[in-house]
Order: sequence, then C-alpha cells, then structure tokens
Amino acid sequence: MEKIITANDITILVRIILAMMAGAVIGYEREYHDKVAGLRTHILLCMASAIMMIVSKYGFFDMLNEFFIEGIRVDVSRVAAGIIAGMGIFSGGIVFIGKRGNVSGVTTAAGIWATIGIGMVIGAGMYAVGIGTVILVELVQLLLRHDLPVYKRAVVAIVCFELNDVKADRNLLTKKLDSFHAKMSSQKWEKKREGRYILKSNVVFDVTQSKDDIVDILSGIDEVISFELP
Repeated sequence: MEKIITANDITILVRIILAMMAGAVIGYEREYHDKVAGLRTHILLCMASAIMMIVSKYGFFDMLNEFFIEGIRVDVSRVAAGIIAGMGIFSGGIVFIGKRGNVSGVTTAAGIWATIGIGMVIGAGMYAVGIGTVILVELVQLLLRHDLPVYKRAVVAIVCFELNDVKADRNLLTKKLDSFHAKMSSQKWEKKREGRYILKSNVVFDVTQSKDDIVDILSGIDEVISFELP
C-alpha cells in the first residue's frame, strides 16, 4: 500500500512552515509600522510562493514517470516565472499616488517582492539563502527609516497665506521663511473680492526640523491661514 505521508512530504512541509516564519518576521515589522500589507499578508505570500516553487520542482515527477517519452523535457522554471508575473501585479496594487502627487507604498511593494523571493528560495530548499535574506530585509527596513538623522528628508508642507499687498507682503513673508531656513517651491495665487490675495505654496523646510517644529513655525506666522503636512 502506498504511503500517505512520505519523508519527502515532511521535508516539504518543513519548507512551507519555514517560509511562513520568514514571512511573519518581515510582516510583523510592516504591521508594527502600520503599513498596508501586514503580518498575515506576508505570511500568506511567502507560504504561497514556497508552495508554487515546490510544485514547480517536484509536482510533475509522477506524470513524467508515467508518461515518459524519449526526447521530451520539462521546463521546471515556468511555474516560478508565473509567480514573478502574478505577484508583480499584486505588488503594483499596493502603490498609491496621493492627492499631493506623493507616491506611497513603494517600500511595502518592494518588501513583498523580497518576501516572494524568500518563499521561492526556501521552497527550492535553499534554507541558508532564505534565512540570510530575511535578516538583510529586516536590517534594511529597520536601519534605513525616514526618522533616522542620516536618512531624513526635507518636509514639504502645503501652506495657504493671506496677503494684502502682493509685492510687499510677499517679500516680508519670504524673509520670515528664510529666518526658519524654509523656502517656497511653488506658488498659486487667488484674488479675493476685498482686494486680498490667497497664496497657496509648497514650503520646503530644513531636514533638521521635525514636524512639531514646523507646526510651531507656521502657527506663529500671521499670514498663514491653513497648512497641511505629509
């Protein structure tokens, strides 16, 4: 009688479980930072890619043995190529373009690609490569965060100013912003009936200033009527 569970099946199950654990490590960090794809998503993706890779390597052996034809060869990379194509669409769906034109979700999508790759190498039996890649992904995600001093980006705020005199008030406003190491990168003017003007601008602040500092700065400028931070 044919065995229901063989030693090879146990090895495959160990690979799948290891892939799930690898996905959990990456997914936990993403969920901790409140990202779109979290713990469960990364676990399932890594597990699914491992299963597909295992099927790509071993799933057709019985058919080859039963219907062996001289000269016929099977390309075991076809299923793996399908994983890349399918998961590329999934990763692309996580990238969002906000109303300000800011793109978000790129890092999460890249992390999903890495998770899929990890699942594939573990499914292929390359345990050291898979575990080592998990460590590298976590180092990248944790060490190269935007709130680190060496990796900070300038904060760009959308600010609306109310001005009475276009030239004089704008020059005064520019000097105020210069004193805080900030500058306007774009300007959109709107004239009001009372003779006043609304200036909407992207204001770029110095990388050394936190969002709390920027709120204090903008709150202290009389011409500011509203502002928005990313």
